[in-house]
Amino acid sequence: MNLGTRRTDPITTEVIRHALETIAEEMGTALRRTALSVVVKDMRDYSCAVFDRSGRLLAAALDIPTLLASMSPALRACLDKWGDDIHPGDVFLSNHPYLGACQTNDLNLFVPVFDGDERLIGFTGAIAHHADWGGVVPGTAAATSRSAFYEGVMLPAVKLEVRGVPEPNVRDIITANTRHPKQNHGDLRAQVAAARSGARRFARLAERYGTDTLVTAIDDLIGYTAERTRAELLALPDGTYQAEGWLDDDGINPGASVRLAVTVTIEGGSAHVDFSGCDPQMPGGMNIPTSTTRSVVHYAIKCLLPGDVPFNEGSMEPVTIDAPEGSAVNPIFPAAVGDRHLASQRLASVMTRALAPAAPHRASAEWFVGWPVLICESASPKTGDGVVLLANVAGGAGATASHDGADAVDVHMANCAIIPAEVIESSYLLRVERYELRPDSGGAGRTRGGLGIRADYRNISDGPMQFLSEAEQSDPGHAPQGLDGGLPGTPASIVLIREDGAQTPLPAKGQHVAAPGEVVSLRAGGGAGFGDPALRPREAVEADLRGGRITARAARDHYNLAAADR
Repeated sequence: MNLGTRRTDPITTEVIRHALETIAEEMGTALRRTALSVVVKDMRDYSCAVFDRSGRLLAAALDIPTLLASMSPALRACLDKWGDDIHPGDVFLSNHPYLGACQTNDLNLFVPVFDGDERLIGFTGAIAHHADWGGVVPGTAAATSRSAFYEGVMLPAVKLEVRGVPEPNVRDIITANTRHPKQNHGDLRAQVAAARSGARRFARLAERYGTDTLVTAIDDLIGYTAERTRAELLALPDGTYQAEGWLDDDGINPGASVRLAVTVTIEGGSAHVDFSGCDPQMPGGMNIPTSTTRSVVHYAIKCLLPGDVPFNEGSMEPVTIDAPEGSAVNPIFPAAVGDRHLASQRLASVMTRALAPAAPHRASAEWFVGWPVLICESASPKTGDGVVLLANVAGGAGATASHDGADAVDVHMANCAIIPAEVIESSYLLRVERYELRPDSGGAGRTRGGLGIRADYRNISDGPMQFLSEAEQSDPGHAPQGLDGGLPGTPASIVLIREDGAQTPLPAKGQHVAAPGEVVSLRAGGGAGFGDPALRPREAVEADLRGGRITARAARDHYNLAAADR
């Protein structure tokens, strides 16, 4: 296998590679430990990465895949705008979804890195999700948004700091347009600190190895990754692979399903990804901007590669993408994109299902990608300050031929943590009354689908709580599908529980009200099963019963294990 011509020795390149990856990981740790918001500190909705001077991704902490591949386009927008007007101490900020970013809530922050002779050698970047960024509704992102202008203030590759001096006009714009700017400014300061800590480490690499050697090693690293990716694609059977999937609706028209489709052509060590089968752009906020579409493709290709292949720009060199303008995966400004996460998760599911026949040893039944979320404006019990909650509820992974699906995971394009109940109760006027796995939510099979979570939040304030719910795969027809005879996973649902215990199902997307004492119950779906349930080993069924993962009814109906048999 020819992996190209190296200009630096392999050991030096590998040492530099791991140093860059360590820088990205340490940046993430610094960001998490210094951030102000629950979303960054506890939910861990952030990513950090290192780039070369042309904006190519060199290394990343593998935190949130949907954010990582979108950072390069956002950085290139900064380079296009500022050209040679880049200096030590500058800090760039961009969240414009039509200038490389993925949604206004996700703030891309970049710090340039210079060597001892003040030559630009690269950038460090930190992207973090801000719980609120202004706009029509608390939390900003909503499937019901009809325009990008509904989705908060757009910052088109601006300088947050100029030669180390904060730009007060940018701070004033943020303060004037967000609901709780103290939280936003706190997280931005943490992003700056994280990116600058990484920049210092990156500059020391140039000092240690010399700028010319470092730049050459970076080129070798990207070239090596590209050649490894080509070699792995070449090992797959040439062919055309297709799949489609459906969103429950577009966020505006309930029940009007939206088609997402992909055709992947693998030939001679390259891959062409064609999204021309996708429906036109949607009137609501679930459109997928091109940066996120690129992230989906980068993620799916990475899933095909062995774990020792580096994660950098080279992974995309053998890959081309056709995403027609005006489609759901390449909308035209000012189409809303704030709720693109749900749609991109479904697109990732479609992509991985399309590629499954090319790499059947990596195939699994479908995963739950509907990600129920509760967004509401509340007050801190400790300070009385206004705060916005963004709480997600994880679902189940699909089963493989040899393993049950994982329970309670934020799958595919996401990797957020579940906010601990103690943190929610100490930060918002809410009481968490349940955090539990949903029995029977995973699809039955020889190997069982993973279980989703049920989370119940009681309003303990003195007044009504306006809240936004967002979920997909609430339509049973779009639930995760099994493989080789496995059964589907359970769909998602959102339920309002009155004080007397009466339960009212709510639309999966939209704004609602919970009176004092009422409970909002988010119920994530489970992954699908793999193989005929009748072939599941009896001891595995009995273990599921003992562990509460399935009920006696499921044991009887799906696994033929009657009460008398136990």
